[in-house]
Amino acid sequence: MITELKSVRDIWKKMPSEHHGRVFLEDMIWPTGWYCPHCGSVRSVALLCQSARAGLYQCFEHECRRQFTVTTRTPMHSTKLDLRVWIAAIFLVLTSSKGISSVAMSRILGVNQKTAWKLGYAIRELMDDRERIASPWSGTVEVDEAFVGGAPKFKKGVKNKRGRGTKKPIVLVAADRNGQAKATLVPNVQDATLGPIMTEWMDPQSILMTDGNRAYRKIGKTFAAHHRVNHGARQYSRPSLGSHINTVEAVNSQVQRALVGVYHRLGRKHLQRYLDEILWRWNHRQPVVKVRRKSTKSGTRTVTAATWKPIPVVEQMRGLLCCAIGRQMRRTPEWGLSWP
Repeated sequence: MITELKSVRDIWKKMPSEHHGRVFLEDMIWPTGWYCPHCGSVRSVALLCQSARAGLYQCFEHECRRQFTVTTRTPMHSTKLDLRVWIAAIFLVLTSSKGISSVAMSRILGVNQKTAWKLGYAIRELMDDRERIASPWSGTVEVDEAFVGGAPKFKKGVKNKRGRGTKKPIVLVAADRNGQAKATLVPNVQDATLGPIMTEWMDPQSILMTDGNRAYRKIGKTFAAHHRVNHGARQYSRPSLGSHINTVEAVNSQVQRALVGVYHRLGRKHLQRYLDEILWRWNHRQPVVKVRRKSTKSGTRTVTAATWKPIPVVEQMRGLLCCAIGRQMRRTPEWGLSWP
């Protein structure tokens, strides 16, 4: 069993043939043993005859009797690529701090750009974690809205509006202080729109932290407490109350870094999928506590600091692929995406 992957080269070193890549995926997708992705039955048998392709199984249930492999009804369904290419693509997406473009992925993996584009969207389909993080948060939760898009082109005599005056896609972002975050596209920032979403995300006994947006005032009354910081007056924290929204703004900065550094444009049609990718990296980190001794005039004291590091990539792959069945997607002849 492979427990660590350090590079793309390491994948080919530890998986010298496609058979090893298939065994790796079976361990990830079927951790408790294979089962039929069509009916869910565990009564199946591996087909070992010469005419059967590698990794083929058949269901024993009389009503089903269908054949399947580890990629059946997953985003890898009917793939013609070497399975190690899929594993390498997942590795690249998970280990990149801001994402990776299809052009760069195609160059690294040795496939054409259209294939890399489909690989990227298939992996983002697996990164849709919205249903798995469905339980309401308690404790302290920070909420803010973000307007996603680059600066408009300069035109002489034209004054471009900023913030809520723009037509950029609006994203509602929430983050608790335990390392988890959620985000969704919203049509506007009115309390009638934001209220139901925040009520679904947060427990009524939680403490809400926001900026001075008036839309949050009415919503804040439905929670145990509501603290605000007024950015317009250059107020960014209130230490006496522990009030700030620095955590959620750090999530927003990850979106802007991906926009500026990698993708350059995040269209409204696929924006939620890019948000799922960014939030996956944010949600799959673990705190690492570092203790060091610092010398001062009065003597030596111990300083403790916590930094967030990504969890091991193989563990991320396990969490990514364990829910792959049922997320089948295909590329259309017009180079779009379809979900059978």
